[in-house]
Amino acid sequence: MKRVLLQFVFLGLCSCVSWGAFTYTISNGYEYGVLLHNNESLLVTGGGADQIDAYDNSYIEVKSTGPLQLDVGGIGILLLNDNGALNFYNGELGSFRIYDNAEAIFRGGRIDYIRSFQYVGWVGRDWVGPHIEIVCRDYVATSTLVTGTWNADNNHDGLWDTFRIQLLNQNGYSPVLSNIKFTVIPEPTTVCLLALGGIVLSRARRPSGGF
Repeated sequence: MKRVLLQFVFLGLCSCVSWGAFTYTISNGYEYGVLLHNNESLLVTGGGADQIDAYDNSYIEVKSTGPLQLDVGGIGILLLNDNGALNFYNGELGSFRIYDNAEAIFRGGRIDYIRSFQYVGWVGRDWVGPHIEIVCRDYVATSTLVTGTWNADNNHDGLWDTFRIQLLNQNGYSPVLSNIKFTVIPEPTTVCLLALGGIVLSRARRPSGGF
């Protein structure tokens, strides 16, 4: 129950920040050593940064970046700490590291590595984790690698229709894979076919005659 409530709070935070003003924005150019504290927020729509560190209750939303290259674009390293939140729609990210009670959602783009310094399991009567969500069309996962296909509507430029993410487990923490929740959203065509199949089956089971 606590986990469900936290998800609603996280989604509410994302919605509020998305419609409100961000503390910082990166839309072009290249930044170095970006640091967020307290309730600060960052919107990335282009360009990039060598490293971004988010602490406290800060929030990051990545819509797009330049190509992943030092002094050019992309995000080299992104560290999410404390109760920070990340919503990653598209762009290029070299290494993602998550700590403490931070939570992240990935919906598209290129992510090369994920390192998780978090625990997943029962703490007293509460279930903790997973802290990372991947929203995609399909996926294949092993203990060290996740591959799959993003949803087309989250990649308008078509550059990253598929993903290949290396999972780097850390001693003393839960395996990264156990810290990932996969939300699979089928293609609209598939949804329509399933709905049509349901209608056909419903009619086939309807008794003949009568009212």
